[in-house]
Amino acid sequence: MRDDPVAALLPHLRMLVALGEVEHVTIAAAMLGVPQPTVSRTVRRLERQIGAPLLEPDGRGVRLTAAARTLVPYAQRALDVLTDGLAAVETEGRRAQTTVRLAFQTSLGEQLVPELIRTVRDDDPSVRFVLSQGARASCLESLRAREADIALVSRLDPAPDGLRVVPLFEQRLVLLVPAGHAAAGAGAVSVAALADEPLVTLKVGYGLRGSVDELFADAGVSPSIAFEGEDLHTLTGLVAAGLGVAVAPQTTTTPAGCVQVPLSDAGARRDIGAAMLPDVTSEVVLAVLGTLRSLTRAGGQAQ
Repeated sequence: MRDDPVAALLPHLRMLVALGEVEHVTIAAAMLGVPQPTVSRTVRRLERQIGAPLLEPDGRGVRLTAAARTLVPYAQRALDVLTDGLAAVETEGRRAQTTVRLAFQTSLGEQLVPELIRTVRDDDPSVRFVLSQGARASCLESLRAREADIALVSRLDPAPDGLRVVPLFEQRLVLLVPAGHAAAGAGAVSVAALADEPLVTLKVGYGLRGSVDELFADAGVSPSIAFEGEDLHTLTGLVAAGLGVAVAPQTTTTPAGCVQVPLSDAGARRDIGAAMLPDVTSEVVLAVLGTLRSLTRAGGQAQ
């Protein structure tokens, strides 16, 4: 073998395979769309590089040598592998064009997100979703790190710096108390009246926690936090067990063991919106955003 036989062979794999199929220089040249002398010169150059003849005379024509017959199947295999690799790249590219990475607050995972996916896929089954859920802060962090295309979170008014925001709907906030609580039969309560109540709430960084903190600050009282959780199911379970009260989004179905009591404070609501980076141009992402608008406009408050 000579200086770098692999590097010498790579540009000429198709020529070698063509010669293996027809064992005729002129026909192989025609198959490849190059002049016959070009094929002849390339063969001679490869023979010097490999250190073995590839063609030998056979009457008026030529035939492959034993070395060439050994090499041709490997050349064909190399072409097949490269073809498969290019197809995989093309498939991945198409998949990326039809994939939407959605980050959302946990409270939106029961109704809005499943309904969004179902509606989008009813229209276009090729759309793929990559989902991540968590606190408002982590959703926005994923968006800014370009790990998400859309972040569905609360408290987007005013819009966070550097983000494009599409308002979707508002949720009324209510007081969640255990059945039998003194406030369970009240027509409404104020946040100021909750100063001495053991409060069950989400941890700092979650959208609902920010809304609760703002409500108490506006009322001029400090909450007596008894427990901090990471999802609404935990909050409702703690309330139902009589371990505190919670400020939570109003739902059409009251959690078992709990009672929803209206809050009289004017600010007892939170906005839900879709946040994106301002340079989004993906057609599929914009289409999903359009579906979100339609869903929330048609259903009013989606949660």
